[in-house]
Amino acid sequence: MIFWVDDKLFGGQSRDVDRLALLRNAALRRHTVIISASPQALWDSRQAPIFDSWLSTLSPRLQAEVSLLRERTQLVTASAIAVGANRVLVAERRPDADGCWLSLDEAARAAAEPLQVMVEHQINDAAFLRRAMPPVWRKRFEDWEGKGEIRYANGGGLSVMTALVTFFTDDNTARRCFGLPAEVWRLLHFLVFDHDGERPETPGDQSKELERRCKSNGMIQRIHRLVRRDQEHYLPLEALQSISNARVQNTVERDMLLEKLEKHFALGQARHFVPLPRIGSDPFFKSEFVEEIAWSDDWFERDDAWPEMTQLAERIASAI
Repeated sequence: MIFWVDDKLFGGQSRDVDRLALLRNAALRRHTVIISASPQALWDSRQAPIFDSWLSTLSPRLQAEVSLLRERTQLVTASAIAVGANRVLVAERRPDADGCWLSLDEAARAAAEPLQVMVEHQINDAAFLRRAMPPVWRKRFEDWEGKGEIRYANGGGLSVMTALVTFFTDDNTARRCFGLPAEVWRLLHFLVFDHDGERPETPGDQSKELERRCKSNGMIQRIHRLVRRDQEHYLPLEALQSISNARVQNTVERDMLLEKLEKHFALGQARHFVPLPRIGSDPFFKSEFVEEIAWSDDWFERDDAWPEMTQLAERIASAI
């Protein structure tokens, strides 16, 4: 996020602990902090005389720390510019400018929050995203998870995710149950969910309703609907064959399943919306990404999953 902080907050009644907390939290979470007298000022004309005066009153140790923090947080990343990152306005009164307005203590808390990637199932869907991403992005996401910069949130299914969006994008509800304005809840959440349709151009009803609710509630830029029917349709042929060979003991049933898988993949792109072969009446390949098999990145590259996963990773990264 990009925090514009009113220079006046470094004078008056604001507490030093809140000022320092905002700078420290923003630096840890790699947010941008711009301190100036006007949110409309051009970059090269921004001035912060009150901040400069406040800085001079600090101890030498704190002066050195704050100078370093400001240096680290003044950078506006290329990804933030490319996606038009939302601006958070931090001031005593709402400035005459576009953006989400917060008080100083609210901004300090917001800057500390991780990005919540809301998925239908916290364990299974997170495992899917980690596995299907190209190696370079998988490593970055592992680092961000380890540092607490992103966190996977359990959405509980499409209908529950729709209810959560409706609930928390109401400002009164968000302030009461989330502790921050609804706009901050929007900025701190990114939704990933299934297509659930039988054709590329026709998502399932619940998937369409979730998208519609996100659009009407100001979150259309914070969602990604999977291009394929569901996460199971991102399992490469080699993974499905490996699972079948390990799980099906009856050789006749196993050979029949392997033959059906070959025919399924012969459908080309159309297979992404055709139910996977199964044994019995229940889905056979379900929640497989949590399994410890000899996964190979080459499988996903050949299956052409990486272009979509790269785009998704870039969008999530720009939202942190």
